[in-house]
Amino acid sequence: MDIRAKFYPYPVLSHFSDDYVGSEYKTIIGAEKVGHNIQITVSAEIENEGLKHLVETGQATLAYHLECAQTGYRKVLSSSDEALTHIILNGLISGKLQICPFIVATTDIPDYVNDSFHEDYRGFKFDIETGCVMAVGRQVNINIDKDVSDLANTSSIFSILKNEDENAMAMLVDLDFRKIVIKLTEEDFFNYQSLRGEAIIQPVLNSMVIIPALVYVLEEVARRDARERYEYSSYSWFRTIKKSLAQNFDCDIEDDEFSERNMLELAQKLINFPLSDSLQTLSSGYSHFGEEEDE
Repeated sequence: MDIRAKFYPYPVLSHFSDDYVGSEYKTIIGAEKVGHNIQITVSAEIENEGLKHLVETGQATLAYHLECAQTGYRKVLSSSDEALTHIILNGLISGKLQICPFIVATTDIPDYVNDSFHEDYRGFKFDIETGCVMAVGRQVNINIDKDVSDLANTSSIFSILKNEDENAMAMLVDLDFRKIVIKLTEEDFFNYQSLRGEAIIQPVLNSMVIIPALVYVLEEVARRDARERYEYSSYSWFRTIKKSLAQNFDCDIEDDEFSERNMLELAQKLINFPLSDSLQTLSSGYSHFGEEEDE
């Protein structure tokens, strides 16, 4: 939503009206990447004692309407605190994120008056209902850049193939190609192929196949010296992982201290922690099957 000048049947503190004098509702809004997610920070200042008192006593709240037209994401944050931090998960927003600040009544406020009303409203009292907007801040638009490759998209750096060795019983990983090659047994490969088109099952596949493969890759890189790691730089999988670690997690894969990092933790971060979604999917599935059996 875009904040536009609007007439209210009662005084509202805003930058597009003179309903209040000597008053202002100011916000400082910022966004930064935390891993693959976006952290929104807000700092608010109310330069009006009457409105500030309403917020402090719980009769009103600071509210922020977040909307991304490209993804359809909408959310309202509310708090009585002047500082607010909120994490938006990766994938929920892309492009322009609009953040509109308000002060909103949380209860009915009969006979509302304010010492800073414009002289046109002096001597009048207003009945404010729950949910009514009492102040409007300046809208902030933030462009969310999705320039980092999504490693959870297996086609980005992984190539999953059938192992032609009929005696193979385990998953194997080969690093000596442009993409990381994951070889599955014939049965595992065809089962994987039958499931990969189901979006809901993707976190499960990532947890079972991609995470262990990525842990193996990171550990193989970590045990090599700087010169040997440099030899991997010609592979696109190495450059993609290096860029993602540097931009999202302040981690240099070519640094000597990289070998001291927890590779299991890094692998989960790179794939945006698929375990929780996997367990949720499996739990929902088992509950569903259990209900069918009971019937």
